[in-house]
Amino acid sequence: MKKVNNAWRPTVMNENTLLKLEEAFKFSLTDEEACLEVWITTTPFYDYCAKNPKWRERKELLKKTPNIQAKKNWINEIKGGNYASSKEYLERKSRDEFSLKSEVDSTNTNNNFNTDLTSDQAKKLTPEEIEERRLFYINKK
Repeated sequence: MKKVNNAWRPTVMNENTLLKLEEAFKFSLTDEEACLEVWITTTPFYDYCAKNPKWRERKELLKKTPNIQAKKNWINEIKGGNYASSKEYLERKSRDEFSLKSEVDSTNTNNNFNTDLTSDQAKKLTPEEIEERRLFYINKK
């Protein structure tokens, strides 16, 4: 009977691999894509994440790097006097003052057309009932 060698095998999750993974996550790659990029399987990666919650948290933060860079680029354009970027920023960040879209009040204070019905109730309306409600709504305006 052959004796099995139970020698310890070094992990693929070493310092070099972790650095490569960090670089991959800075490009907002998924876990699977990052593993593929550094030539490891997902099993040791997920095992490492399970044993190292702080590293797992860092990984998620690193995935936000492109968002941070995009925000910096946007602000730098504004600082450089780019009118279009400034306008876009205000439309998104100060909606109440600069938004191009008007917000629709979804509360049904006027019993408008079919808005006082649930979707199931509206589906059960006959064509005559729909027309009656439509005329009521038009006359109410």
